[in-house]
Amino acid sequence: MKLKFGPMPVRPALKPIFRWTHSAAWLSALSVFAVIGLCAVSVFMLWQMRLDAARRTEITSRSLIQVLGRDIARNIELYDLSLRAVVDGMKRPDVADLSPDLRHMLLFDRAATALGYGSIVVLDAAGNVVTSSQSAIPPAFNSADREYFRYFATHADDDLHVSSPSVSRLSGQWVITLSRRISNPDGSFAGVVAGAIFLDYFRGLFTAAGVDHAGTVTLYGPGGTVAMREPFDPRQIGTSVADTASYLEILKAKSGSFVGPAMLGAGDRHFAFAHIGDYPLQLSAAVPPGEIYADWQRKALGLGSVVLCLCGVTMLLTWLFGRELAQRRRAEEATAELNIELAQLATTDALTGLANRRRFDAVLAQEWRRSVRSQQPLSLLVIDADYFKGFNDKYGHQKGDEALKLIARSIEAATDPSHDISCRIGGEEFAVILPDTDVEGAIIVADRIRDTVAGWKLAHAASPHGVVTVSCGLAQIPRTPAVDPAALIAAADKALYEAKRLGRDRVGVAGRVVSNLRLASAL
Repeated sequence: MKLKFGPMPVRPALKPIFRWTHSAAWLSALSVFAVIGLCAVSVFMLWQMRLDAARRTEITSRSLIQVLGRDIARNIELYDLSLRAVVDGMKRPDVADLSPDLRHMLLFDRAATALGYGSIVVLDAAGNVVTSSQSAIPPAFNSADREYFRYFATHADDDLHVSSPSVSRLSGQWVITLSRRISNPDGSFAGVVAGAIFLDYFRGLFTAAGVDHAGTVTLYGPGGTVAMREPFDPRQIGTSVADTASYLEILKAKSGSFVGPAMLGAGDRHFAFAHIGDYPLQLSAAVPPGEIYADWQRKALGLGSVVLCLCGVTMLLTWLFGRELAQRRRAEEATAELNIELAQLATTDALTGLANRRRFDAVLAQEWRRSVRSQQPLSLLVIDADYFKGFNDKYGHQKGDEALKLIARSIEAATDPSHDISCRIGGEEFAVILPDTDVEGAIIVADRIRDTVAGWKLAHAASPHGVVTVSCGLAQIPRTPAVDPAALIAAADKALYEAKRLGRDRVGVAGRVVSNLRLASAL
């Protein structure tokens, strides 16, 4: 029997499996980090915008309070100059001897009749009106029951006195009364000079300053009474807030800001406040948090919606891409499994499960090169079933296939699968590659195979031995000169023919014949 060998096929290099796995993982991680980073930056920006909104509100409120405070203090100071002029005039004895018209012209200047100011009156020690800036002939009424008159009657105080808001008896309007004490040369009480500023004057100041854009602006009179408030509510004028926590906080410093409960109403307010000069007057601007952050909330809602949409689109695209990668990975896994299965099918004999001729050629060429390079022995067994054509003719091809499987199992039982390579290289022809095995060891393996096959006692009427047997041809390098793997196969094949010529069921060794060799270990 002559074996023919073609060129050994070259297996294509397998592409790396799951080459997208790490890329997909990194892409997902980067997408998550990008979303987190975008959200973090957006939150930071929104927080900064919120702080800026609070700072702008505070700056606006402080500026408004300062402007209004300076205007009110300057007007009170100018009005006080008129009161001082009247006090100085009343201290001169010759003024009382003047005619009413001349005394009126001497005591009262044009400032006393300016818009927003009430009449200046001079009261004697009994509270009766002595003279008035309104006319040379004074009105007939008594103000001894007024707070400012009682104060000066009991206090030797030469400073300006500011009274709480009250309704004027002359005009019937809400006013703040400014007054000074008139003393006799000996220091005793001689009367009071009193003037009024209409609360509507302060309302005009508030309107001119545009306080409608600064929440609630309030002017507090002595004792924490509400003198003016914008938005205006006449029912709140004269209301005392002296016992509220926020007003007590205002009294602690000349100016500042804080967050506290509303004095009139519910909820918290952001207060900016200042005292008006050295007078017992205070100004505050109170802004509800909802107004402070109303514009910010609109911007935050818009920006947040855009960011959430971008994050959603990013996550959706990432999910879609990840799903695509997962599908591709599954396809690659299926392809890889199919390739492995195809590779196994390409190198495995379908009937016996042993390596096929393709695998045999590749391994033999590899082991032959290694043996030549390392000068280690390499043995090759070529095995053929005896009288197998007669077996098929007698028992049929199905029984023939069972006999081939039995021979394959016998070869597997007699060899080491981790070291030896068992192959089916033809119809009833098998081969065993024995790396690092000398002739003696290869003969032992061959006899084990032959004895195992015969030990099955599978009936074979067409054989003189009566059972299925095999013959083996053995070639080994460097004992057998072989310039290439084909030469080694040819030598083993020649030894097989020699074993068949000598009667079959035996081992033929290239260069000599070994007949019916038995070892104690084999027995």
